[in-house]
Amino acid sequence: MKKTEGTKRTVTELLGVKSRSLIGRIRCRNLPRHTFIYCRSRNIAARFLADAEAEGFTFGDGQKPTAKEYSDIYSLHDDLTVSYTGWAGHLAFRSAAGNIVRIDYGKYIAGAPDYQVILHGTGLAGEA
Repeated sequence: MKKTEGTKRTVTELLGVKSRSLIGRIRCRNLPRHTFIYCRSRNIAARFLADAEAEGFTFGDGQKPTAKEYSDIYSLHDDLTVSYTGWAGHLAFRSAAGNIVRIDYGKYIAGAPDYQVILHGTGLAGEA
């Protein structure tokens, strides 16, 4: 996915489907997947939460994303909610198995074409 000059990537654009709504994008996928957002730093997490809020996402309890504490991994849901990822979600994120989409949000907003995290064995790509 290439970033065009002067445009900003959005949370709802993550799956690369022509539909402008996240619900439409998620339902257009061929197979059901769980979408994780990886935030390498506190600044990137703050940016993700602000972007998600600006696009109408909330947490399941109705609170705005920017009112919540930072985390390194979040889950996106088709009902326009974001949630924290507990220990089981962290294990699933770091597992190479399953039909899981892992997005490195820092790379995504920078326009990098390799924003989807690809795992080799266990751990994040590039980690020792």
